[in-house]
Amino acid sequence: MDHSTLRAGAAVADITPPLEAGLLTSSVHGRYAPFTSVRLPLKARVLVLSGGAVTVALVSLDLLALSDTSTGGWEVFKQGMAGDIPAEHIIITCTHTHNAPESVALSPLYLTPVYRKWLHEVQQQVQRAISIALIAAKECTVSISGSVLEGYSLQRRIPTPQGIVMSDSLQPIAPELMRRGPVDRRVHTIRFTAGDGVIATVVHAVCHPVHEMCLPHISPDFPGELCNTLEATAGNGMAMYLNGAAGDINPPTVSEGPAAAKAHGAALAAAAQQCVYAEPLTSVYPGFAHHDIIFGIRTAAVTNPADAHARVNAIALGQLAIVFLPGEPFTATAMEIENASPFPHTIITAYAENTIGYIPDLKGFAEGGYEAGPGKWSFLETGAAAELQATALLLLNQLKNNV
Repeated sequence: MDHSTLRAGAAVADITPPLEAGLLTSSVHGRYAPFTSVRLPLKARVLVLSGGAVTVALVSLDLLALSDTSTGGWEVFKQGMAGDIPAEHIIITCTHTHNAPESVALSPLYLTPVYRKWLHEVQQQVQRAISIALIAAKECTVSISGSVLEGYSLQRRIPTPQGIVMSDSLQPIAPELMRRGPVDRRVHTIRFTAGDGVIATVVHAVCHPVHEMCLPHISPDFPGELCNTLEATAGNGMAMYLNGAAGDINPPTVSEGPAAAKAHGAALAAAAQQCVYAEPLTSVYPGFAHHDIIFGIRTAAVTNPADAHARVNAIALGQLAIVFLPGEPFTATAMEIENASPFPHTIITAYAENTIGYIPDLKGFAEGGYEAGPGKWSFLETGAAAELQATALLLLNQLKNNV
């Protein structure tokens, strides 16, 4: 095993679409509408990590998600970003902002020329950013710290005599709803530091970015506000947001507008810089593992079998492992993976690679509700969460055994 020093490089690119590449207005009815303005640009943030024989590029996109159908084939889409790094070592994640284009093929937008042209430009921008990050890469150290952010997330699936309802239908949010679980309010902060300063600050938290949902402007919502705040503050380098298993987690304010997004982003930035603990990681040459799962589809609403192709990735940096899950798993699934992980620190990132829709656990399917579908937004077989969990643990143990 080559215990060489870790190198890291970062870059940012603009992926703001034209207004005609519109936003999702109804997943149930498959509707979209053009944007009317740009509140904040959408970004692609790239972090390249290399050491030993492994080089990986983590790419965070200010997008809702991407599917096999909406990209014209995931393998082809990823190849359009490859160049200096092979496509299979590029890990795509989306922040899941709902004020980006409807890029999941829930509507016919993906068939339009304006969407296709914009998506090609996204590929080009990401490819350039990866090249820039590789050239800028420096030897670095890595540390992880943690804090907790209260008041900005809750378990959104509320049982009622009529069945499961969304928390935003019960405004104002009662204090007892904020206390319901499971909810993961931890904030993980990973810093990559070279001798002359911080290369990148990666922040992981768990919540749907829906403060501006259905408002007709382009915005990265709170993840963009977080990154802008950190990047405007000395000592953070490039900022990247990794969203967790937020399939059943919302903020208490939905569609309330930019002020709510700004407040959430600012609070998250403050939490990211508060170190409840700070631990330097050792032997951080990267490890990488990947596994594919082909799930069954339980609804005729989804006709492309490749939309159920789950690509699961994991990387290890010393005592830290990051698992990248596709789609929208529930937070309980992420907690179970973390609790069984052989690593001292395990972070579960969702919305990675091509989306496979909501992934309720068996309890979620039994309860029903929006996330259980069935529909284009929830179409996998009922055992998908358990298989995804087993695959994540398989990769984690594989990485641990190779350290």
